[in-house]
Amino acid sequence: MLFDYAVVVLVLAVVATAGITTLGKSARSPDGTVSSLASPASPTSGQPGQTPAGTPSTSSTNSHTPSALHTPVSGHTPSPSTLPRQSPTASTQPTVTPSAPPPPASGVPNIMVIVEENNSYSAIIGNSQLPYINSLAQQYVSLTNWWGVSHPSEPNYLAMVSGSIWDNPADLTPQDMTYPGPTLADQLAAKGIAWKAYMEDMPRACDLTDQYSPGDYDVNHNPFMYFNTIRGNASQCNRDVPFTQFATDLGNGTAPPFMYVVPNLNNDMHNGTYATADNWVKSQLALVFASNWYKQGGTVVLTWDEGESGGDQIATIVIAERLSGHGAVATKGNHYGLLRSLEEIYGLAYLANAASAANGDIKSLL
Repeated sequence: MLFDYAVVVLVLAVVATAGITTLGKSARSPDGTVSSLASPASPTSGQPGQTPAGTPSTSSTNSHTPSALHTPVSGHTPSPSTLPRQSPTASTQPTVTPSAPPPPASGVPNIMVIVEENNSYSAIIGNSQLPYINSLAQQYVSLTNWWGVSHPSEPNYLAMVSGSIWDNPADLTPQDMTYPGPTLADQLAAKGIAWKAYMEDMPRACDLTDQYSPGDYDVNHNPFMYFNTIRGNASQCNRDVPFTQFATDLGNGTAPPFMYVVPNLNNDMHNGTYATADNWVKSQLALVFASNWYKQGGTVVLTWDEGESGGDQIATIVIAERLSGHGAVATKGNHYGLLRSLEEIYGLAYLANAASAANGDIKSLL
């Protein structure tokens, strides 16, 4: 009986061995390749270990350099499936609103006023001899309803900086008549805001000789020299400087927050040609646009003192990076309105006629 039991055990062992062999063979195809039946030792998706066959590796997907297999053929753009995704496509990127330019280091707005001469709005806008100036009017803001306040030149300049034409002088020199003030320059100085007036062909700072020379300098276009608050104050008077300092100040970062710029008679359209004035504006604005003064949110107001007759409509263009593509503005105003806007932006009280909102307001553009 013991013998019979031993035989049974032996037979069962042989049968079990044969079954395992058969199972092992069924896990392979006739050519010896592994069938779809996974080995227990093989990692499954989501488990650590070797990446399952047919799944792109993580290193290949995130690499910034395509592998040799994905190297594009010259002249052929690889399909998106073979390129690493370094950034979202334009269609998936959110719309970004440009941020405001950084303020000037002093925290005070940078504004420049450039004054040209003796041409009405209709003589400037659309004039084919002024291609650059008209390109500015198209690209930035053209004030289409802006006006001078008197005739001839001198009272318009006085109005720009003091809010009054005073006794409406007929282009006299300061030797003939000066005024007590105050002016915008006095207001700025009282608040600790730096300013400068740049006068082309004026021979020296605070030139009190009061002539229509040398060169093409015209004292009628230098309103600060008519006010006793500036003439009698050396620190103020010495801020009225020759134009030769303009490029230097812009280039070395010493340009003040408020700049008042007057070309000579040849470059301001008074005596010279349109082409000469257009090229002068282009050359000077190239310096402005390249400066940190402008890149820190600077604004340029290009205006005219008067037209061909008293109180005539004048061209005025407001230029700033943030105003590109803004378009024309039909707000009615004049020199008093420009002064009002400057006083508002610098936080100053209104002088004389600048107190009236009827004279216009373009603070939002400055």
